[in-house]
Amino acid sequence: MPVERKPLFRPDVVRAHLAHFPLPAEVEDCRESLEHWAKLIGSGRADGFKEQELLPDFLTDMFCGLLGYRRPADGGERYTISREKHVEVDGKFADAVLGQFGGGGGEKFLVALEGKGPKDPLERPYGGRRPGVSL
Repeated sequence: MPVERKPLFRPDVVRAHLAHFPLPAEVEDCRESLEHWAKLIGSGRADGFKEQELLPDFLTDMFCGLLGYRRPADGGERYTISREKHVEVDGKFADAVLGQFGGGGGEKFLVALEGKGPKDPLERPYGGRRPGVSL
């Protein structure tokens, strides 16, 4: 049975709040990247790519550029995002993990991130994966 698609938030309510929401200065620095992703997804061009082709750039632009997570290659002893390494389920690794890593202070995992391709439905398990099993 098809699932009726509904927005997560009512657009009329969100619009009213966003009209008076000041964006932090860091967001302005990322505007070009955000506009690029909006055009890529909105135009349907993203549908022609596989998850593996888009995900590394998406994670870097959104989580590192916009949200300020630090990669191991950014320098410094500690970093807050790590890819394809930490969380393993059924022989597969999470695409990325957010937390506190490196620097001898122990590792603290907060969130595992698992990307899906532009055409992959979010409400269904990944092909070949048992229902209820996720990273």
